[in-house]
Amino acid sequence: MAKRPDPIARIRLARSVPRVLILPVLFIIAGGALAGYGVLMHVLPVAAVLAGIGAALALVGIGWAVWVLSVRLDVEEAAIRVHWVGGERRYPLVAGPVTRVRFRGESASRLRARTGIFGWQLGAASLRDEEEIHVVRLAPTPSAILVPTEQGRLAIAAAAEADLLDALTRAARERQRHQEEEASRLAAEATATAPAPADVVEPEPPPLTGIERALLEERMAAERAEAERVAIEAPSAASPQPPSEPAAVGETAPQLPAEATERRRPRLGGPVIARIRVRRPRPSSILVVLPLVGAGVAWGIGLATGRMPPPGTDIARLTALGLVLAGPATSVGAIMALAWWPRLVGVVVAGGLAASVLVGRVLLG
Repeated sequence: MAKRPDPIARIRLARSVPRVLILPVLFIIAGGALAGYGVLMHVLPVAAVLAGIGAALALVGIGWAVWVLSVRLDVEEAAIRVHWVGGERRYPLVAGPVTRVRFRGESASRLRARTGIFGWQLGAASLRDEEEIHVVRLAPTPSAILVPTEQGRLAIAAAAEADLLDALTRAARERQRHQEEEASRLAAEATATAPAPADVVEPEPPPLTGIERALLEERMAAERAEAERVAIEAPSAASPQPPSEPAAVGETAPQLPAEATERRRPRLGGPVIARIRVRRPRPSSILVVLPLVGAGVAWGIGLATGRMPPPGTDIARLTALGLVLAGPATSVGAIMALAWWPRLVGVVVAGGLAASVLVGRVLLG
C-alpha cells in the first residue's frame, strides 16, 4: 500500500459544540424516553420492542455526536482531505480562484444544506440556490473560503482564514516545484536516450591556383591598410558615458489567493423594492422539544391525580402507547421535518400536542 503523503497543514475549523450536539442529544433523549416508557408498561413483548427502538435511537445520537465532533480537515499537496472517525473524503484541487463568500451583511449569500438547521452545515449544499457545492462549516461563521476542487467548489469555515490561505499557497508552491522537477527529469531522460549525432566531416576546400593566391594576398593587404587608416583618424578616446542609475526595486506583494467577495445577485424592482429582502422564515428548533414536554406533563398529571391505569391492563398499554406517540415519536418526526420539510414542523408538533392534551384530559377524568 502506498504511503499517504504528509499534509501541508491541519486547519483548525470553527466549531460550535453546543450547536452541533443539539440533534444528537435530542435523539439520545428521545431514545431514553422511549425505552423508559417501554419499561414502565410491564408488558414483556411491547416493553422489549420499545426498549429496542429507544436503544437504537440513543445509539444513533451517540454515533452522530462522535462523527460531528471528530471531523478534521487537512490540506495536502494536491487535495483537501476531510476525515472523521471511520471515514474520510478527499477533494482533489484544480486551478481556479480562491474566493470568500459572506453569509451576513448587505451582500450576504444564502447557503442551504440538509444539516443547516442550527447554523452548521456539512456535506452537499446549495449556494444562492444556483450552484451545488460542498461545505465544511461547524459554526455560524460570517464567511467561508471557497476552494475549487474536482467535485465542485468546497466552502470551508476555518477558525483562522489566514492559516487556510497560507496552507493553500504552500500547497500550490509544492505542486509547482514537483512539476518542475518532473519536467526536468523527463527532459534529462529524453536527452540520455536520444541517439548521438554522427560526426560531420567538413569537405576540404580545393587548392588555390597561383593567380587566385596572388589576388587573395592583394585583397588582404588592402584591408589591413584601410584598417590602419581608420584607426589613425578615429578620436583618441571616446567621452565616457555616465553610468545609468540602477532601477529602483519595488516591493512586490505576495500573490496570495484572491479574497474577492461573491457578487450580489441582481434585484428587480425600484429603489424601495431593492431594499426589501424577503426570506422565508424557518421554524424555531425549540419546537422539537414541545412534544416531549406535553407528554411529560400528561404523564405527570396522571401520576399526581392517581388516575394512571394499573400496569399490565389494556388501558395502561394504550395510554403508554399514546404518550409515546405524542412525545418521543413526535419529537423524532419534528426533527426529520425540520431537516427536510420545514413547512411541516408546525403540523407535526401540533398533532403531538393535541394527542398529549387528549390523554391528559382522559387522565383528569
